[in-house]
Amino acid sequence: MNPYYDVIVLAQEEHGTQNTTTGTQEGGHGEDDFTPVMPHKGELIAAALFFITLFLIVSRLVLPKLNATLAAREQALAGQLNAAETTRGEADQVLAEYRAKLADAQAEGNRIIEEARRTAESIAAERRAAAEAEAQALVQRAQADIQSERDRAIGALRSELGALSIDLASRVVGRSLDNEAQRGLVESYIDQLTSQN
Repeated sequence: MNPYYDVIVLAQEEHGTQNTTTGTQEGGHGEDDFTPVMPHKGELIAAALFFITLFLIVSRLVLPKLNATLAAREQALAGQLNAAETTRGEADQVLAEYRAKLADAQAEGNRIIEEARRTAESIAAERRAAAEAEAQALVQRAQADIQSERDRAIGALRSELGALSIDLASRVVGRSLDNEAQRGLVESYIDQLTSQN
């Protein structure tokens, strides 16, 4: 069963019992009959007057304040939106500047690395050239030392060989040769030997 139906039936019974005390019969069509669907005309007029009064109060007092609040809110939102757009534009500009600086820094880093590589290669080439020059100088000094040592050894051998040859020739010939002639003879013989080697 419908719970509203019970409430309506109870309300009618109550209203009907009041009507019997006033002299009307239950179920009669009097002016005071209560129906939940159709209220009394006085109640309708009172409700209409109340509604019109409420509408006038709301439209005269509340709606202008509400409209002003909404307009202020709309202006505040528009201002915030404009500020956000401005901030976004500034952020985009800062980001573009940051990216440009980053690209410059990377290019500068690459340039420094390339310059360091070239400097290292240059230093290595200079050191290599200096080492080669030093090695060449050492070789030349060693060759000069060897040559002078060889010349000294050859000179010492010549004089000793000359003395031995003269001594040997004197013994073989049995007579003493002139020192000058002996030396000339030994020298020519040694020159012949060295030219053959």
